Formats: sequence, structure tokens, C-alpha cells
Amino acid sequence: MTGRPPKPAASLKLSGNWRASGRAKSEPPAEEALPECPAWLDDVGRAAWADWIPRIAAMKIISSGDRDALALMCDTWSRYLEARKRLAEEGEVIRVEAEYRVTVKRNPWSAILAEHGERLRRMMSEFGLTPVGRARIGAAKEQAKSAPQEDIFTKRRA
Repeated sequence: MTGRPPKPAASLKLSGNWRASGRAKSEPPAEEALPECPAWLDDVGRAAWADWIPRIAAMKIISSGDRDALALMCDTWSRYLEARKRLAEEGEVIRVEAEYRVTVKRNPWSAILAEHGERLRRMMSEFGLTPVGRARIGAAKEQAKSAPQEDIFTKRRA
């Protein structure tokens, strides 16, 4: 599909959108249980899971079906930190010695770091862990509640 992916009904409801009730009928029901951390995550990934799951759960947008997406984000975080560590150890540029000459090249870890950073930013936005992500999922529900409601047919404030 082209275009922006549709918001879940829970996100629409939090933001006060009138489309939430119609979309909720076509979506599978949300579960109350939080997903469990997968066993294959390393220690850094598990620490990220433990840090992020309460924040995401507080926004009421996660279910057990989101486990793999969240695990992928935690694994990407672990790989991002590993690339960052390697880049700090080796430096931004490396010396490549050939038979009769030495060339200086960009460290491949910098490209890996940038790639994982971009992936991580996109995933964090989907889970509402960035300012833009929170705005998109409607985490600022207090503003939606306090805004005066308007009758769309008569244009009068309720």
C-alpha cells in the first residue's frame, strides 16, 4: 500500500478522533496482557525491553501481538550500541595497508551505526517513543479532552 499507514483505533480514540469507533469494528480486539520478552534477546536487548515496555504500556497501544516488533527494536538497539562502541574504539577513519601504499578510508562501523540509528528512529516512532511518534498516536490525550467539542452539523460548540 502507498501512503501513510493507518493509525490503530486505540490511537485515534486517545486523540479524540471520531473515526475511532468505525475503525475499531474492523480491527482485532486488543489484549490486556503485555508481551513477554523473548529468550533470544541478549542482555542489552533485555535491558531495553525492561526500560521500554512500561513506557509503551502506559500509552495503552501495545498487545502481545506486538512482541516481535518490539523485540526487533530492542535487538536493533543492542546492535546500535555495539557499532557505537566499535567506532569509538577504532575511530572514524581506518588505515588500509596495501603492498606498497597506505590509504585512509572511512570506518565501515560508521555506516553500520547510521543504518541502525535510522532503523531505530523509525521503530521508536511507531511505538510512540519520539515526540513525533507520540503526537501521531495521540499520547497527548489531555489536550484532546480539554478542547471544546463542536457539533459538525450546526457548527455550534457543545
